[in-house]
Amino acid sequence: MSQYFWNTPEKLRALLCEVVGWDSRTLTEGENKFAYKLRDKLQMLPYFQEHSEYIELHDAGLGRNAVTAFYKHPTATETIVLISHFDTVHTEEYGELEPLAFFPEELTEKLKEPKYFNDLPEVVKADLQSGNYLFGRGTMDMKMGLALHMQLIEKASNENWPINLLLTAVPDEEVNSAGMRAAVVELVRLRKQYGLTYKLFLNSEPSFSQNPTDIKEYMYSGTIGKIMPAALFYGKETHAGEPLKGMTASFIASYMTQHMEWNPIFRESDLGEQTPLPVSLQLKDLKMEYSTQTPYRAAALYNVFLLKRTATEIMDLFEQVANEAMAACNAHYENICKREQVNGVGAVKVLRYETLLQYAIQKLGEAEIASIKAQVVKNDQLDDREKSIRIVDQLMIRCQELAPATVILYAPPYYPAINSSDHPLVKDAIQLVKKTAKTFDIEIEQIHYFNGICDLSYVNYSDISGDWTAFEKNTPVWGETYSIPFEEMATLQSPVLNVGPFGKDAHQKTERLHVDSAFKEMPVIIETLVKSLI
Repeated sequence: MSQYFWNTPEKLRALLCEVVGWDSRTLTEGENKFAYKLRDKLQMLPYFQEHSEYIELHDAGLGRNAVTAFYKHPTATETIVLISHFDTVHTEEYGELEPLAFFPEELTEKLKEPKYFNDLPEVVKADLQSGNYLFGRGTMDMKMGLALHMQLIEKASNENWPINLLLTAVPDEEVNSAGMRAAVVELVRLRKQYGLTYKLFLNSEPSFSQNPTDIKEYMYSGTIGKIMPAALFYGKETHAGEPLKGMTASFIASYMTQHMEWNPIFRESDLGEQTPLPVSLQLKDLKMEYSTQTPYRAAALYNVFLLKRTATEIMDLFEQVANEAMAACNAHYENICKREQVNGVGAVKVLRYETLLQYAIQKLGEAEIASIKAQVVKNDQLDDREKSIRIVDQLMIRCQELAPATVILYAPPYYPAINSSDHPLVKDAIQLVKKTAKTFDIEIEQIHYFNGICDLSYVNYSDISGDWTAFEKNTPVWGETYSIPFEEMATLQSPVLNVGPFGKDAHQKTERLHVDSAFKEMPVIIETLVKSLI
């Protein structure tokens, strides 16, 4: 008689609460330990006690590991890859309830106390009173998806389903997707090692609302892309008492930001959906202390979403906008100089990082440039975005004859857009999911691009033109602390689909999971989907 640990709604709920209880906030020791706890939990299953070699940990850097758990049928080659992430965002917003953020049952009950209940928005109060929501960090995004995959692999191994399932759980999805980028290489290796055919990449990120009042449920046949154009603004320092002897980076940056924010030139449309407009994610000067020296170096990061465009196309557009912004900046500055009857410090030019790098190499030599990069890269107090900015800053400090200038570059992370809406398997799967959902008297609508950004971006990559090279050439930390396995990604040419539980308020203190969706409906829907592919 087969032994089941997670085969009922009650057992699945207990599993979710346990894995949520494994605090795994991104870039914490908890994230590092989670992979080992997950491995140990999966090894409870009789199948993995007999086949322990099918559970592997894969180095994702900084002490983190991705986990693969492989249910391998003796004769099957067709394989469904089950993708999830186990890191969560941080929890400061919970305030005095932060100690309960990873204890869903306790937090849900605590929120019912008048002290906390009265401060909740009305829609949250209604959900809490309904008894059909479980609150807590990671309940929705996305440890429930992982729990569903664990339940699925338990059933498949106990019932000897004639298809392979490859559970792939990764860290770091919330920051740089280092886990998935590492896992891609392993997926290629495992496919070759076992002679597999990947039939579907199935993610179970939760259903995200399309607007603040939306309560519909969705599945996704693709995922939106994201790229981060950045700029370093390098002016000319001066004393505040002699302002016209210099040019502040703030002055230059203001023009770039006005031209980038909400600029419709970056909006894309496909299959009736469109990307949000670009917005600044960071804008700061690089002056570390107060003085009456004017700030002459500043940096900005801009968020751009993608559907079809490549890194090369976005860089071309970014350069176009930068030239337009600097033309406006220079025209205004020239008028000021005429009004004040001064010569000024010159017009602001636009440089790509790759152009600056080649100039610096010719001036200083490759060894000096390598040393400059190494000094920045080894600073563990800086993340990849800050390291990117600081590398450009250090090069410009040594090449001040190029100033005033706006240096345009890319900062990590980069998520290519992926879409499988036209794939026959996905079309059939969508109809089956809709049909199965109706047995629970619910409707699940199709969205072509998942709007929450997810790890499916790193499979089924279709750019065969080499247009990613613009990203490589203009990302200062490329090959140092950040890289993307584009060539391996391009070999994983199987369709993608995201089907997951319904929840609300991801990344907020009111993050919550719909109980019936998670523990009663989704297990049946996902199992029916997988069995249809046998």
